[in-house]
Amino acid sequence: MSNSAVTLQGNTRVLILATLAFAVCFAGWSLFGPLAVYMKAEFNLSSSAVGLLLATPVLLGSIVRVPVGILTDKYGGRKVFSALLLFTFFPMFFAGFVHSYLMLLVCGFFFGVAGASFAVGIPQVSQWYPREKQGLSLGIYGVGNIGTALAVFGAPFIAESVGWNKAFIFYSIPLLLMAALYWIFSADAPKPENVIPQTFNDKLKVYKSSHLIWVFSLFYFMTFGFFVCFALFLPSYLIDTFGVTPIKAGTLTSVFVFLATFSRILGGYLGDIFSGRNLLTVLSLSLIGVLFYLNLNSSLILGIAAFYCMAILLGIGNGVVFKLVAEYFPKDTGTVGGVVGAAGGLGGFFLPIIMCTIKEYTNNNSLGFIFISLVCLMCLSFMEKKTFIKRDGKITRVENTSPRVNNEMPEEEIIFAEVGKKIGKKIGKKIGKKIAKNMEPITL
Repeated sequence: MSNSAVTLQGNTRVLILATLAFAVCFAGWSLFGPLAVYMKAEFNLSSSAVGLLLATPVLLGSIVRVPVGILTDKYGGRKVFSALLLFTFFPMFFAGFVHSYLMLLVCGFFFGVAGASFAVGIPQVSQWYPREKQGLSLGIYGVGNIGTALAVFGAPFIAESVGWNKAFIFYSIPLLLMAALYWIFSADAPKPENVIPQTFNDKLKVYKSSHLIWVFSLFYFMTFGFFVCFALFLPSYLIDTFGVTPIKAGTLTSVFVFLATFSRILGGYLGDIFSGRNLLTVLSLSLIGVLFYLNLNSSLILGIAAFYCMAILLGIGNGVVFKLVAEYFPKDTGTVGGVVGAAGGLGGFFLPIIMCTIKEYTNNNSLGFIFISLVCLMCLSFMEKKTFIKRDGKITRVENTSPRVNNEMPEEEIIFAEVGKKIGKKIGKKIGKKIAKNMEPITL
């Protein structure tokens, strides 16, 4: 069986293992959110200090996504994911024994590497599946975001039972176990024969190849950044605004995460069928409407319903963005996905800090929601059709719908077609000149 045939068949085992590993990483990566109320009380923290604590793991997870994506393209997801899981175990386990705000920041900074796990699974999974199924497969992989729900739902129960710091020990054990399982049972997609491996410099050149890398990064800054921001911000918001208990706030937030996570599958599926540009436009406008409604200070039931609508929109948006990444950059999905994922992580880093700072100085969340709406408006300014034109020399391709639907030619075929046209023109000119020289003048 050829390599290409194996690649087109996919690999369910790798997809399941990658999704589980992603969920384990995100559970640890999101622990500060549900535990913030306990740490705020113990260390007497201000809202700004809580915002910094929430955002610290997101920072390193965002920065490391870029080199992790490049390493995955070069060495394969099996090695990189196993090493990442093993590395993350140590700072998270150690966080269960610290009793100072500064040391928590240090531990959170280092176990924030878990947030880079997304940049490993994206290229590994996408390489196993054909283009027309990448949206759905990557959407299923994105279900690993459910790890955030496992954190916000389970951490408060552990904190109430044995203390908040013991939650870090509890959530670190699966990291160690998953590292061993991933090393033993996972596999990388077979690479085509007679292909020269790209160097590190070749990978870096990808970032200059197309403006779409940065456009997709902006979109993911919005969709994934909002998801991380509100997954971390929502427990404190519900406690401060509506006076609910930490356990109830964690339960309500876990539903938010569940909806955003499983909507990602729907987003990938829709990205396989419809125009990604049109989907992102509708999602951005809908998000602005939801944020406007949240400024009305409604009741708990209506407010949480608005947040749940937001979760569905963000999940669909996350799935659509990475469908576009895998479609436009099939050979460099890890490299490009690392940058796009980093942009989303940076959104999750800065937005909670901004939201908490605005809350501290204004004593309400209205201006924070207005700021988030402005980010949506900024993204809408890049939704024009000309933004989604990919230029490679004289090659132009407009993103419209799935290749399965509009029978779009692969980029390699377009290039050969252009070269063929040029060769044909040159040959035609030479033949025409020879014919003209050999023809005798016609006399009347």
